[in-house]
Amino acid sequence: MVLLTLGACTSSRLPKTAVAKTRLVSERQAFVRDAALANELRVLQSLRLAENTAATEKFVLSLQRRVQSRDWRGPLRIEGKDVAWELQFDLQPVAAQGRPEYSASLFDRFIPASGFKLEGYDRIAAGPGAGAAFVLGIEDVVELQKERSFRPENGLYVPATVVFEFGKPQRAGGATPVRCHIVNTLRHREAKFSTGAVPIAWNVTAGVEATLANRYIKKNGLAGLLRPDKRSNDIGLFGIEAYERERIPVLFVHGLDSSPAIWRNAVNEIYADPVLSSKYLPLLFMYPSGQSVPASAAKLRESIRRYREMWDPKHDAPGFQKMVVVGHSMGGLLSRLQVIDSGDAVWKAFFSRPVGEIPWVTEETRKRLVASLKFEPQPFVKRAVFIAVPHRGSELADLGIVRWAVRLIRLPLQMADFAQTALTKDPNLLNPALLEYHSMGWSGVEMLSPGHPYFAAIDSRPIKVPYHSIIGDRGKGGGEESSDGVVPYASSHLSGAKSEVVVPYGHSCTTKPETVQEILRILRLHLRGA
Repeated sequence: MVLLTLGACTSSRLPKTAVAKTRLVSERQAFVRDAALANELRVLQSLRLAENTAATEKFVLSLQRRVQSRDWRGPLRIEGKDVAWELQFDLQPVAAQGRPEYSASLFDRFIPASGFKLEGYDRIAAGPGAGAAFVLGIEDVVELQKERSFRPENGLYVPATVVFEFGKPQRAGGATPVRCHIVNTLRHREAKFSTGAVPIAWNVTAGVEATLANRYIKKNGLAGLLRPDKRSNDIGLFGIEAYERERIPVLFVHGLDSSPAIWRNAVNEIYADPVLSSKYLPLLFMYPSGQSVPASAAKLRESIRRYREMWDPKHDAPGFQKMVVVGHSMGGLLSRLQVIDSGDAVWKAFFSRPVGEIPWVTEETRKRLVASLKFEPQPFVKRAVFIAVPHRGSELADLGIVRWAVRLIRLPLQMADFAQTALTKDPNLLNPALLEYHSMGWSGVEMLSPGHPYFAAIDSRPIKVPYHSIIGDRGKGGGEESSDGVVPYASSHLSGAKSEVVVPYGHSCTTKPETVQEILRILRLHLRGA
């Protein structure tokens, strides 16, 4: 289908790991009789730290099959036939994710980093050392959203390393104490033993892969395009870690028929760079691309607001004041609406009269329309990067087969009902140019038509921050006649850009080395300017 050429992503399922089906009952909370587990600890203790990766991974997976990680609270006694071990864990809350160690009891699953097929990355951000690298998953979405209501219904996955520190029994024949260090490898590459610092194995790329290439994220592409009416829970902002006051959010926004998975190489490169990872916090926005650009842009604005209310409620975090937004294709159009003052221009692209002159509209609908069609520049967004963005539309949206395929898209009921009611009650209310579209110009695909009045509206409104363009060229043209196969150069080009780089790829160029390196260059430039 031609629609599928407008966006692309690659995804994989998370490696399978067995988890104990039931929690420990209270009377057995701190005691597990298991000779196999005890023997694995005996083997682990006999190995040198630099050689214990496989044994550490094996024991963690065995323990997880026997005892849910939610029950890894200290001390947990493991008893074999002739030996006993006392596992001790960090019990601090996970909210302060910048801490050196995590609490195991706040995660649902430990996934070994060795189980991921890490393909398509410019480099793997990993290193050798003691212990075994894992990805820790919080997959209880209901509980997660109670705390972080701005995020979609995907889990939270963070890279970490598990390494065990063996002590000596307090008395002869007593249990051997074993301290389980679960190190936050986004920030730390060593464990603090009682005898000093120990270099550990680590794999940050596995955490990026789990976050951006899981099956939940994959579903967002085509389902979000064709059934935006069913994907309202898939809208939101998310990342790998908690916000830290000094770090600058860099917000990535995917395009049509796509998902946040397209940003995995860029996010991985930020985390692989010690300077950039210390200064920036990558964030991803997910949304169903079948709905209108202004509606999705309004959701983006609302998600940012809710994210900030959680992590920066006083609005005084210095890093948040320097946000960078990076948008691909339609995502660039959403990003552009965060850095312009639309005035009445976008409203007039859809309606011929002000909202106050529509007597049959309820107050709730009136507020929703204004929120979706009137934009002010977000004061904390200080730079924008546009990648293969159709600032003046794409002629593919006008192809007959695409016009036919648009009929498959099911818009949210409120949006469809309002457009139909407007056409019935007040035919002169809608901009006449919208009447030639099947969904009256409200679907995401129809809004990419070069003839849609939306493009003339935004083209008249200046972008309020420095911005940069990355443009694809398949090599079948040259200069102003070139194209990425979906968006022509003339549509992607903006004369006021601080920089413009043409990369030798088609529309789906976000994972390519030249594109990623240009994003990194701009982020370094932003650090100097900020």
